Amino acid sequence: MGWTDDDLDELHRVVHLQDAQDAMAFITALRKASLDDPFAHLPPDALDRLRNPPRTLPNITDPDLLMSLKLFLADTTTKAYDLIRAAISERHPDDDVYSHYRVKQLCTELSGVVPLVHDMCINMCLAFTGPFVDLDQCPRCGEDHWDQKRSTPQKKVAQQKFNTYPIGPQLQALWQHPDHTQKMRWREQRTQEILEVLGMTDGIPDVYEDVLHGKQYLDACQSGKIKEGDPILMFLIDGAQLYESKQSDCWIYIWVLFDHSPDKHYQKKYVLPGGIIPGPKKPKNLDLFIFPRLHHLWIQAEDGPGMAFLTGLIGHHGKMSCRLYCGLPGRHKLGAPTYYPVLRQPIGNHDHPDILIHQLPPAGSFNYKANLRRIVSCRNAAEYEFAPLETGITKPSIFCGFHSDRILPVPHSFGSDIMHVAAINAGDLLIPLWRGTFRANPTDDKATWRWAVLVKETWRKHGSSIADATPYLPGSFDRPPRNPAEKIHSGYKAWEWLLYLYGMGPATLYGILPEPYWSNFCHLARGLRLMQQYHISHPEHLDGHQHLLDFADEFEEIYYQRRNDRLHFIHPWIHSLTHIGPETVNKGPPICSSQWTMERTIGNLGQEIHLHNSSVYANLSQCTIRHCQINALKAIIPMIEPSTNALPKGSFDLERTAHMVRPCEAQAIVRFLANDSGIEIPSAPPITKWACLRLPNGQVARSAWKENAMTKQPRMAHNVKVFQQTYFLQLLLNGQTAIVAMVSVYSDPHQDLLHHSFHTVFACHHHGDNSLRLIKVCAIKSVVAMVPHQFLGINGILFYLIKRPGLDIITMSGINEEDIPDED
Repeated sequence: MGWTDDDLDELHRVVHLQDAQDAMAFITALRKASLDDPFAHLPPDALDRLRNPPRTLPNITDPDLLMSLKLFLADTTTKAYDLIRAAISERHPDDDVYSHYRVKQLCTELSGVVPLVHDMCINMCLAFTGPFVDLDQCPRCGEDHWDQKRSTPQKKVAQQKFNTYPIGPQLQALWQHPDHTQKMRWREQRTQEILEVLGMTDGIPDVYEDVLHGKQYLDACQSGKIKEGDPILMFLIDGAQLYESKQSDCWIYIWVLFDHSPDKHYQKKYVLPGGIIPGPKKPKNLDLFIFPRLHHLWIQAEDGPGMAFLTGLIGHHGKMSCRLYCGLPGRHKLGAPTYYPVLRQPIGNHDHPDILIHQLPPAGSFNYKANLRRIVSCRNAAEYEFAPLETGITKPSIFCGFHSDRILPVPHSFGSDIMHVAAINAGDLLIPLWRGTFRANPTDDKATWRWAVLVKETWRKHGSSIADATPYLPGSFDRPPRNPAEKIHSGYKAWEWLLYLYGMGPATLYGILPEPYWSNFCHLARGLRLMQQYHISHPEHLDGHQHLLDFADEFEEIYYQRRNDRLHFIHPWIHSLTHIGPETVNKGPPICSSQWTMERTIGNLGQEIHLHNSSVYANLSQCTIRHCQINALKAIIPMIEPSTNALPKGSFDLERTAHMVRPCEAQAIVRFLANDSGIEIPSAPPITKWACLRLPNGQVARSAWKENAMTKQPRMAHNVKVFQQTYFLQLLLNGQTAIVAMVSVYSDPHQDLLHHSFHTVFACHHHGDNSLRLIKVCAIKSVVAMVPHQFLGINGILFYLIKRPGLDIITMSGINEEDIPDED
């Protein structure tokens, strides 16, 4: 249940402290928002376009205009555009190539997307928006709103500004062209299909696939809160690191539109920028910075560390620290202020008794409304000092200002943040523990830490084994993890953590990390591998959830051991794991509402910035508005979008070069023809070999035949599932062409490793030419890595399997292997 007008009126009647009054003022302004209110901050022409959207498509028949638009879309600098324009005009003087300024103005006019500029405190305290728009000074730090040197009696100039990008015109553009209008109907059609299936399966889906399978979304549809034509948006916000030497140089927020099919709504051209907040300091009150763009929206879910500043919750050090507000009380060391979400009562600490992991309260079950009323009704600072400790709330969330039919109710609208949990938080705890560098209390002797094994030469060799795997990781796996023994403190990226911990960790730590610590880690790896998929079957969901519960429960038992001086071992992310399974039921697969889309957007904008030399924040704002306008134009006028080459770079549709085959290959061809098509031939004829094959998921599979012939050895991409591809060839079978692959089959996986690792270590022998066979290429699902490794106590080299994490989301983002830059 959301917040009604009566609920907010009740809070207004009891609010006392100034900070709470300010928060309620913005919540009320958001609740009463309309296109006519002064806080909308829209120029007259943009306001008119929102109210009277174009009913016809622009008539783009002028070839000079079309050429100018396509040239502008090529993302050239102003100088490069002018040089190309001059060259065209010199060669074709009768062609009227528009000036850069003219075509830029035309893009603004055709797209209807304009940036809105807002004032902010120069110290990042707040934005002068909403009820604060007319303040002359920052109420927090006292700095002047206006730049006294540049301001005049006729015109005031703010000391600092930031840009936002209205969502309305960007959404309107997606509804103008008939083709895009049909695409925008996908969610409604798919929702109806899901509801029909659930009606036949007692409401239990056989697969969780995209946010549309989330119970909270489906309930909102069935109750009529989500109506036909309502756009469904996800809000993401995070700090962006523009320079490697700094942390967050600015803050960016975006919208992901779920009305498109999944193969579109994570793509760059369908991600809708919302605003950019310049740094380098962290905004002290994010509510005021996002307020201008929260009008007339329906928001499905939020995610990311930036959301901690918008939820109004106390944060991960508080007693009630769960970001999903389940109400689990934390424990703290005697005399220390920091709390930890520990289930088992420490010896000698007489706080609340043990909490069984299968009896944890569900997300959002703590009484948010009653607790928020307690917070806002505090009459003085002394009364407020203890209220957040018991309630887990510091202030009302700005999202309480939405009508109940426009947002999943607070706090249910907040996401589980699986990207940071899996890719960053886990490594920040586990690796220091295993290295013995984690902070220990004076009463805790590290000599008793049986898990602290990654030390000295062992740590160096382990790091080398990670770096040595790089040649075996296909290019589609993006950036390979660097040697953690050398680079783990040098900006180790989230993607590196993901491949290192969950792709390589179970195999490379076998025989190094002793029991029960290795098995405990395998519980984590198995659970997160399953829960980070886009398609999660019902059995996989149950299995993944159980493994995460087993990890969290056993972690306390074998590391913390009910010791008061080890309470700080239990980080908040461990508790977050227990909610991933139930939240998948509520919101769909957690990867669909994770920060990976935000990370990709930051990376895209960062690449565009590096193409220009100018003020970084001004340039970032210009790149972002250009991104908004060009994406809107591509939706309105699809013909201006350049066609994409469906073939990988350097490939040919059919390369007809006859090759003789080796005897072992000839035998495989003869067996395939006999078994698959009933064709008996005495020997194999000359064949046509192909070097590469692009799969439907965007990965490029290369043949071992071609890779072995390359002068510069590439990162291997000739392993598919449990096969190694030798080459691709074409056969004519019964009058029909069949494209097949010559593959070398790996052995069955080592059963002891597979069983004891909970299916996280899939390690095989490779038999080379002794196990050749032909398969149809349609049977190849994805390119995988097979990394050679010497497992302790096992004779011979085994090759362990690594699947690309999050492959479905990367595929749906429109990222192909040739789009991924090579790493030196």
